[in-house]
Amino acid sequence: MDILRFITAGSVDDGKSTLIGRLLYDSKSILVDQLEALEKQSKNKNADGIDLALLTDGLRAEREQGITIDVAYRYFNTPKRKFIIADAPGHVQYTRNMITGASNSSLIIILIDARSGVIEQTRRHSIIASLLKMPHVVVAINKMDLVDFSEERYNEIKADYEKVASQLGLSNVTYIPIAALHGDNIVEPSAKMSWFKGQPLLQFLEEVEVSEDINHTDPRFQVQYVIRPQTKELHDYRGYAGQVVSGV
Repeated sequence: MDILRFITAGSVDDGKSTLIGRLLYDSKSILVDQLEALEKQSKNKNADGIDLALLTDGLRAEREQGITIDVAYRYFNTPKRKFIIADAPGHVQYTRNMITGASNSSLIIILIDARSGVIEQTRRHSIIASLLKMPHVVVAINKMDLVDFSEERYNEIKADYEKVASQLGLSNVTYIPIAALHGDNIVEPSAKMSWFKGQPLLQFLEEVEVSEDINHTDPRFQVQYVIRPQTKELHDYRGYAGQVVSGV
């Protein structure tokens, strides 16, 4: 069974943590005791009786402030594939933290609030995806329930983002309208958006082809950190930490 590493990105309150929580919840990847704990901690309950965002907002400081500061990792699997998810922070001052998660991912899900459309933070995350040459981009237009599941609004946002993707040279861009809070187009197709003929998000993630994304020919070592002990014995030592991103 292969592994898909992907990252979610978007502005504050676009619903990244709720989306990941929905994927974990609907794929039955949450233990019974975790569910019980979530039910007790949930202040903003949805129809399922829990606040799904709490599954990724793991740090106490994040819970107290109600924001995601660092990249939070979660793991789950379906019968078809294993997944490693990185939930990137949405605030502008923490944008740089996204690069760590994105550098190890084959796919990025960029969330857009259907009410706000393409904003400056959307462009920032898209630029990073372009710089890192991410093979697959999913634009998840979230909170469609708050715009009455409007096909016209979906098409407007899609047209706006297509201009951004063209300017940045992003390829393999897939657009999916969703309502993460209620599970519309996450695991099952949404009856409220029957006009959308594409795959629901989880099905797309299960079937997207990533085996050809790896370059086995050209050796590349991505330096992410320089280690300098600065001791007497090793005063001139430099070690390089990172990932072999291509080659064998």
